[in-house]
Order: sequence, then C-alpha cells, then structure tokens
Amino acid sequence: MKKETFIKDIKERDRVKDVFLVARKDMGISKAGKPYLNLRFMDSSGAIDARAWDNAEAIAKGFETGDIVKARGYALSYRGVIQLNIAAIEKIPDGESSPADFLPSSRLKPEDMIKDLDRVVDSVTDPSVKALLESIFRDPDIRRRFQLAPAAKAMHHAFIGGLIEHVLSICSVVDFVAQHYRKDLEINRDILLAGAILHDIGKIYELSYSSSFDYTDEGKLIGHITMGVELVNKKAAEIPDFPDHIRMAINHLILSHHRLLEYGSPKRPKMAEAILLAFLDDMDAKMAALRVMTEDCEEGANWTPYQRMFERPIYTGLLGEAEDKETQRPEPQEQTKEEKAKPIPDLSALGDLGLFKGEG
Repeated sequence: MKKETFIKDIKERDRVKDVFLVARKDMGISKAGKPYLNLRFMDSSGAIDARAWDNAEAIAKGFETGDIVKARGYALSYRGVIQLNIAAIEKIPDGESSPADFLPSSRLKPEDMIKDLDRVVDSVTDPSVKALLESIFRDPDIRRRFQLAPAAKAMHHAFIGGLIEHVLSICSVVDFVAQHYRKDLEINRDILLAGAILHDIGKIYELSYSSSFDYTDEGKLIGHITMGVELVNKKAAEIPDFPDHIRMAINHLILSHHRLLEYGSPKRPKMAEAILLAFLDDMDAKMAALRVMTEDCEEGANWTPYQRMFERPIYTGLLGEAEDKETQRPEPQEQTKEEKAKPIPDLSALGDLGLFKGEG
C-alpha cells in the first residue's frame, strides 16, 4: 500500500486517512469515566500522538504495538502540538507496506558514517586501544548493527543510524576538549576517544529496530551498559597480552557515562576522561533533542511547548526579531518540580569496579 501523507506534513484541521506504524498503544480513562485509546504513530518523517475517544475498546482489539495500520481521523492542536483524533483504525496485512516508510532515518548515509568512524579509529595512537577498536569494528555483525541502531527508543537520536551519528558527533569534539583541558589536566585522548566510541555499543543489542523502536528482552533485563562492558571484555580477552588497566579504564567510562546512579549509571565518573565523556554525552543528546523540538515547533512561534526532558519550554526565537513582531506567542506556563598527555592510568589498584554493588 502506497503511503501518501507523512506526519511532518500534517497540519491542524487536516483530514487524515493513511498508513502509520503504531509505536505505542495503551488505554486510558477520561475524566468522564469513559475508556479512550492513547496512541503514538510513526513514519519516516517523525511521530505524532493520537487519541481514539469513541469505540476505543473495540478499535483497540484490531491491532497491536508494532503493527502497520490504516487510520482515519483529523488533526487538531492541543497545547501547541499537533495530534490526531482517530475515528477508525484497520490493521494492514504483513507485506503490503514498505518498512522504509515508517522508521525515521539519519539524514546522513550509513556507509559514509562508518567510513568516518574508521578514520577516527585510525587516528588512535595507543596500539592496545587501537587493536581493541579494530577488533570490534571488523566484526561484520557488530559493524552492520552499529550502522543501523538508533541511539535511543525516543529521547534523542531515535532513528535508524542515530547511534553512529551520536558517536561521531561526540568524537568530533574530543580533540578540542582534550587539548583545551591539557592546560590544567593530563587528559588521555585515546582513552576518552575509545569511551566516546564504545559508551553506547551495548545499544546494538539493547534496542530492536526491525519494525519499530523497542527494547529487546536482553535490553530490558541486562541493559546496554552491562552489555557494552561484556563486549569489551570479550574482545579484549581475544587480544594476546591486552593490558588489564586499559580494559578497566575503558570499562569505567562505559559504566559511568550516565554520570549519576539515579540516571542508571552503575558507577559515578572517577577519572577526568570519564567526567568529560559523561558531560559530552549528555550535551550531545540534549542538543539533538533540541533540534527535533525546534523543527517541530509551530511556524512563527518563539517557544516550544513544555518539554519533559528539560522540564520547561524552550525559547527558539531571536530576541531582536521577537521584539519587532506585532504579536508574539506568550511563554507557556512552566511546570515546576520539588592528546593523550599521560600514560594510561593503571587502575588495577582500585580493584573490583563493583558493577552490581550499590556503592557509587
């Protein structure tokens, strides 16, 4: 079935009758006590929330999350965001639609990005770090997965090729950061770079992305941080006489890149390189999310709707231009709530990193 209407082109008051991927499906209860269907549709251009208020339970029986469906309804604006009010949904039989129509993809070509990654790996000067990275990315399965995987299910770089795009973005500033802080600290550029490349490597197994973005069973039970450490340990064990302190240092960067225990990090950063990586990772994720927010912002608006990631709306206009406008959209009400410059450090004296311990 040929897809004609893409989510990015849907405007308020549009009548919609087209096919979409169901990225989320759950039932809710309205204030009047009636059940309603809460949905999120996806196609290659983006995602949109949808609600079915009438006959919700009957409609819900005809499809599941991950199905391709034909939906009929109309578009409306709710709190500044376009969503769909659905009247009918019909599941499309397998094989009658193209998956390429439904999964968003990086604007960059995967074959170009993997070549860029090869060049980054080739720039590593420490022979052991380089050998580890080459061993990982010469593995055909890992290489294929790394080109395709999203960096997240929803929050940032949530598209095919998002993981490698995210990694390359961080790698592009590593040399600047390492050189800048060399004035005061001896930053090991190769360890920082290896951490940048491998910090999310476990996501190639944590996330599924064949028909929709979701977590695998292994992803839910183990998680990408642990799977990343397991992969590094496995590949390092295959390299004769691989230095244990290098393996430990790289694993520490993987284990601590979420920065805080409450953010899912088994360890807090305890090396300068780990601290830098945690902030670079967070910065790149937030800037990528901002790009999507501003692209989705209503034309002429100076503010995004409230953003859960930032717990505030974000200003998108230039102050000088905003002052010249005759009418300006008011700020939405906030929702508040209560070079390698030193030898690679030998961390063996630290002992067990305590992956499964509560100590931070």
